[in-house]
Amino acid sequence: PMHMRPPRNPAHVLALLACFAAFADCFSPIAVAGNGPAVLVGARRAMLAPAASRLPLKMSAANENQQSNEVVIVARDAAMSASPAARRHEQDYHYYEEQPTPQAGMHISDLASNKLFLATSVVGLIAGGYFGVKFYKSRQEALVKDFAASMMLYWGDVKASALAIKDYKRRIGPIINRFHRADMFKAYVKQLASDKPLSIKSVKDLAANSAAMGISRSRAAKIIIKAAEELVPYVKPSEPSQRSANKPSVLGKLLWLTSRAIPDPAALAALRGRFPASYAPEIVEMLQKTLTEQTYKDILNAAGGPEKGVQPGFKEIGLTQGEAEGVIAGMLEERRRQAEEAARVAAEKAEEDRMRKIKAGPDMSSIDEGVDEEEIERIRQGKSAEPTTTRRAAGSNEYECTKCGFTLFVAPGREFKFYGADFKCQQCGAGKESFRNNANP
Repeated sequence: PMHMRPPRNPAHVLALLACFAAFADCFSPIAVAGNGPAVLVGARRAMLAPAASRLPLKMSAANENQQSNEVVIVARDAAMSASPAARRHEQDYHYYEEQPTPQAGMHISDLASNKLFLATSVVGLIAGGYFGVKFYKSRQEALVKDFAASMMLYWGDVKASALAIKDYKRRIGPIINRFHRADMFKAYVKQLASDKPLSIKSVKDLAANSAAMGISRSRAAKIIIKAAEELVPYVKPSEPSQRSANKPSVLGKLLWLTSRAIPDPAALAALRGRFPASYAPEIVEMLQKTLTEQTYKDILNAAGGPEKGVQPGFKEIGLTQGEAEGVIAGMLEERRRQAEEAARVAAEKAEEDRMRKIKAGPDMSSIDEGVDEEEIERIRQGKSAEPTTTRRAAGSNEYECTKCGFTLFVAPGREFKFYGADFKCQQCGAGKESFRNNANP
């Protein structure tokens, strides 16, 4: 029989049970947990030695003060033989191995683990903060851009614009929108100056929406200055890409709107100074005057034309009564010149048709009276542009160029068609004043 010292702690008990389990032909590993690393002393020798010379099995803890170690006793059994030779060599069939249980992870001290946790936390916060801020900025920029486009849909509608402002404030955030109000107003004024025509409607829309957004005149002026800097980022452009990035025409419209909706002297001076260096102050003023006159022309055309006389609205856009009347007179004169030009073009077309008919065939029914047969023949032969001294028909006019001698025969009453005020010699290019009428010497 095997004599054993009474166990001192539970770890010894569990180790002893493992030994009996091995003797009982247990095939599966048994994990024994204890307070110290239990070591089987003499167990291997006892099982490998012959049965007669086996020593008492003794178990002891190598170090009872150490904790959290495990001992795995693996028992394996081979086929047992009843022969004496097999029993003498049963050490070949039974063996015991002592090995540590695989650990779940590497043991790290508390200080090192705290440092590692702190480092990973800082890295996570930095990465999360970076991508979070990036996502937040892109979202807010998209909302501001959508806001400016939506305001153009409600252009001139004060109530609908106020509802749109309220809705986008809610979407941006009930508290955060205070920080983005300037961006919203800046995007709106740039879109207004770019997309909408200059009119009293645009002036009122700018004034009403600045109040609806809760922006004071002084703050609106500062925001408009920033918008001007974005419209013309290069005051002295030196490269084609810089010139194409500038938008002086939109800046001119923004200056026109600001001078009437938010007439802040500092803002107006800053906007005038923001034009590219090639725009002298005189050019800027001339362009502003042109924009004002065009705005009043739009008002007159909407009312039925300049023939209707002075229309209200000239004061709102910065014109006096006399300037409004001057715009009307200019429109009437312009229309008169357009009518004369249209009549001249129509006369030239009619004359071309007449010449084409003469060249086409012998039908003389459509030829004007006063054109002799010799000239008709010359026209058919393509020689009408050559100087001629032939006899003219009775009553017709004979216009001769004093520079080169080119002669033109014109039937009475048809001078307006091809002998107008801007007539020039077809051969030398002399003006009408160089011609004389031989029919009236």
